[in-house]
Amino acid sequence: MRIIILLLAFIMSMHYVLAQQQCDYRIEILVDGEDFEQEDFKWRMRVTKIEGIPTNVTGTAEITSSGKSIKKYKPWTDSAISKQKTSNEYSPNLKPGEYEITAEIEVECDDTNKDNNKDEKKIEIKGKVEETKTKDSKSKDDEGKVIDKEISIQDKTETSTKTAQTTKTINKKPSNEAAENTIELKSKNTQQKTALQPTANSIKQPQIVYESSNEKAKNLILVFLLALSILLNIILIWRR
Repeated sequence: MRIIILLLAFIMSMHYVLAQQQCDYRIEILVDGEDFEQEDFKWRMRVTKIEGIPTNVTGTAEITSSGKSIKKYKPWTDSAISKQKTSNEYSPNLKPGEYEITAEIEVECDDTNKDNNKDEKKIEIKGKVEETKTKDSKSKDDEGKVIDKEISIQDKTETSTKTAQTTKTINKKPSNEAAENTIELKSKNTQQKTALQPTANSIKQPQIVYESSNEKAKNLILVFLLALSILLNIILIWRR
């Protein structure tokens, strides 16, 4: 019986000890609004004890933009806290755009509610962000045009170089080859002209295609009479 009573007393004392070590601390990001001018943005972070015992706290914070880390802070490292602790005021010189602030704490007591150990705030720094983007896009377009111009100039240079090399190759042909080509062209032109122009013999001496039988007989009679007259003349001369 005494053993049971001792066990119950021990359990109750342990529960009391554990209860004495439990706590609940909360972190807050203190900003006055969501939209700020570049020179007016200021913020702080504050830890507050909701319940429990005093403890030590470590606090960190970070400012990000589009997933990139911009600023980091660590206002407390194992710093004692009993009720509340507030950091110094921060005034980072942020460029125009959208940002997110994240603050976290770690305590050495048994924190019963860790959901409030982290806080997040979104802010926007006013400014000419659109003009900056436009300038960036214009500069990219200009870079692209410059690249296109360089490529075009390079292509023209390569083309002119190839043309010059081709011209030099043509001009380097031997003079004998050029003369032979000229003679060959002249001979070809002469042959063409000769083939097209009729000869004088073909014009002056037309060929007799057909002779009739009567014409042949007449020619034979004329030859016979001529021979007869010559023979008679020879006889007459001989008698004298």
